[in-house]
Amino acid sequence: MLGLSEVLRFYLFTGKVNFRMGCISLCEVIRTQMNASPEDERNVFVFMNASRTIVRIIHYERGFYVMYEKRPGKGRFRKPVYDSRSGKYKISYSDLVCLTEGLLRTEVRLSEIDSKALIS
Repeated sequence: MLGLSEVLRFYLFTGKVNFRMGCISLCEVIRTQMNASPEDERNVFVFMNASRTIVRIIHYERGFYVMYEKRPGKGRFRKPVYDSRSGKYKISYSDLVCLTEGLLRTEVRLSEIDSKALIS
């Protein structure tokens, strides 16, 4: 069962990848091109094809790789916003839900810690 939640870290792969690849081949992409460990249960890796019509999500859970694929009936997925501070497309769980459900976020909520950082 795919158990995704807000406590996990979500990473979007920004390079080109052949979507005929299976889970093991995509894990090798995670190791070599993202310099990350696909066996880290805290990480979730998101792959999107160039036309943004397919999203694949890979997660390692309880000793097994889980790959989830989502395709919209029509249209395409929105591309997440690039974070220039981190140099990555690191996205939150809620952003992933919006991305895969075709929702557009219209408000941004800052955590109490983020709000204090903006004030000082």
